[in-house]
Amino acid sequence: MRHSWSVPVLLALAALAGYAAGSRPVQAQSQPLLINVGEKVVVFYGTGTGRSCRVLAIQGTFLRCEPDPLVQPKPEAWINLATAHEFRRADSRQ
Repeated sequence: MRHSWSVPVLLALAALAGYAAGSRPVQAQSQPLLINVGEKVVVFYGTGTGRSCRVLAIQGTFLRCEPDPLVQPKPEAWINLATAHEFRRADSRQ
């Protein structure tokens, strides 16, 4: 017994599989940060603690902070703003 519907169904499934394999995943554009290099910010986490940072570089959601002058050797410090609850610009009069 021959099934006349099987060939069109198989062709449709093959076309759908080819389309799904060739398409790119959708990625949302990241929002630009409202921080500039050289600014001093305080980043707050869920624990209520804050960390001060003078921004040396920005890559995506990461900020590279100026190293603490009291710490030797000076490690490169990066902060991920995606894990922070809030950040504020530090007062420029300080």
